[in-house]
Amino acid sequence: MARSLYLVVTGGPAAGARLRLDATPRIVGRARDADLVIQDAQVSRKHLCVTEANGEARVEACEGAKAPLVSGARRQEATVRPGETIVIGETAFIISSEEDLSRGAAGEDALRTDVRSLMTGVAADVRGLATVMELVDALDVARDATSVAEALRAWGRDHLSATDATLAPGHEDPALAGSDGWGRPVVERPGSTPGTTLLSAPVHFADNVWLTFTFDLQRAPMTNTIRRLAVVASRIASVTLTNMQSLERAEEAREAFRRVAVGSARSFLGDSPAAAEVARLVPRLTASDAVVLIEGETGVGKTFLARLLHEGGPRAKEPLRVINCAAIPETLIESELFGHERGAFTGATSGRAGALESAGRGTLLLDEIGELPLASQAKLLRVLEEKRFERLGSNRPLRVEARILVATNRDLAAMVEEGTFRRDLFYRVAVVKLRVPPLRERGEDLVLLAQQVLADLSPSAGRRVSGFSPAALDALRRYAWPGNVRELRNAIERALVVGESPLIEPGDLPETVHGAPPPQPSDESLVRLPARIDWLEERAIRAALRATGGNQTQAASLLGISRNTLHRKLGPGGEGSAGD
Repeated sequence: MARSLYLVVTGGPAAGARLRLDATPRIVGRARDADLVIQDAQVSRKHLCVTEANGEARVEACEGAKAPLVSGARRQEATVRPGETIVIGETAFIISSEEDLSRGAAGEDALRTDVRSLMTGVAADVRGLATVMELVDALDVARDATSVAEALRAWGRDHLSATDATLAPGHEDPALAGSDGWGRPVVERPGSTPGTTLLSAPVHFADNVWLTFTFDLQRAPMTNTIRRLAVVASRIASVTLTNMQSLERAEEAREAFRRVAVGSARSFLGDSPAAAEVARLVPRLTASDAVVLIEGETGVGKTFLARLLHEGGPRAKEPLRVINCAAIPETLIESELFGHERGAFTGATSGRAGALESAGRGTLLLDEIGELPLASQAKLLRVLEEKRFERLGSNRPLRVEARILVATNRDLAAMVEEGTFRRDLFYRVAVVKLRVPPLRERGEDLVLLAQQVLADLSPSAGRRVSGFSPAALDALRRYAWPGNVRELRNAIERALVVGESPLIEPGDLPETVHGAPPPQPSDESLVRLPARIDWLEERAIRAALRATGGNQTQAASLLGISRNTLHRKLGPGGEGSAGD
């Protein structure tokens, strides 16, 4: 015996009405003599002809009537199975068996439509656009899943008259089990409190997550507009949560890259007096917008210190741009800093933002500022004074919003005396000086730094390394480290690549490191007290020349002074080569 079927109105002006189907054609429309009268302006006087055959419904649009949406697709005629939906204008139907209706009356089942059917009317509902924009603005300031749920709850209360809104996995409610994809059902069912109803729409963010609104039908009747807006809310929430997840993964990837590239430390490590002084000043400088001149030898970690100043302050979420003034040709340095317009010079086929512009409200580090040409120094001074600049080829002023940091391994004061660095720019960039000490002044900080570098690099080494052998630590202590922390990092990276044991052994380190002799008592690098400044200076110069094989340019870089200054201090017939 064939089971009885019903055409049930689930949404629209006649919500709740039902029509029993049999082999006799039944008419649905606005006409008074229709078998099911629907007072919907978008429904024709005679719109649908519905019959039942073999447990399924046969639906056909009447002559001159617009084809209905059957399970989301527009059909002039179709065979509809129990559970599938039909939409005409603002009215939604579902084909239901008598058994399903009895379970629904007992509150054990739910009436289901689908997302595609409800979304067909959104474009026509212009009034809902402002409401949707309110939701977009509310979710735009949300920062996690909890704040997203709170924004949805407040929006649902203000715009849908919903008493509550929740984001929860569907397995917590048997009525929310459904298939994946665009066709996942939109479920409407009685609430736990008499007179309330629950409207749930799928959130395509994680497996079986649903957005559920609770409504008090005594306060506000359920309409298709509310159903559509609930679906739109679920889609916008899905995009918001997906974007949050993508940003979180990007941040994790950025942090992993940071560990490999610059280290994971978020403070200036070390217990030596020199390191303690830097660590004391860093927190004071992070909250300031003052220009900081970071001084130190090659490889001591000037860029790392600039990153600490950036990440520890209010600009941490903004970009950090680093421009190495020594690595950019003199003809391009101004384009790199200020940007250019199309046609500003030969080869400028399009406009381009410079570092000052692309840094936004973040931080710009001008590394090796001592290598900046004098003409560019004058323009940089104007930028620092006026906080404005123009792209090359443009007269439209742009405002500087980034914080400026500068770094150098040269003696800028000596360069001022030599005429190779502008005096006025020196006074402007040296508002606050921060000297990064070389490794030779940091004592046992060397071991602490080596262990930190090993912890940062070992995850990508492909083998487990638990530390350094005592002999390897002795080798690290004996070596002078003219390249400072950068050289230390390179030596440990090399040891991770070539070594095989669970500990880093002396043989894993570069030959210059493990072959370094212990310092002799007669070594002129040792300080005998009391000592005159000129005596200390002379021995520092001689030690630098020995460490660089007599190369004056490298020795000057090691000492943090210019080559001309070194040559002057050596005097006529000074030892060492002039080669690079």
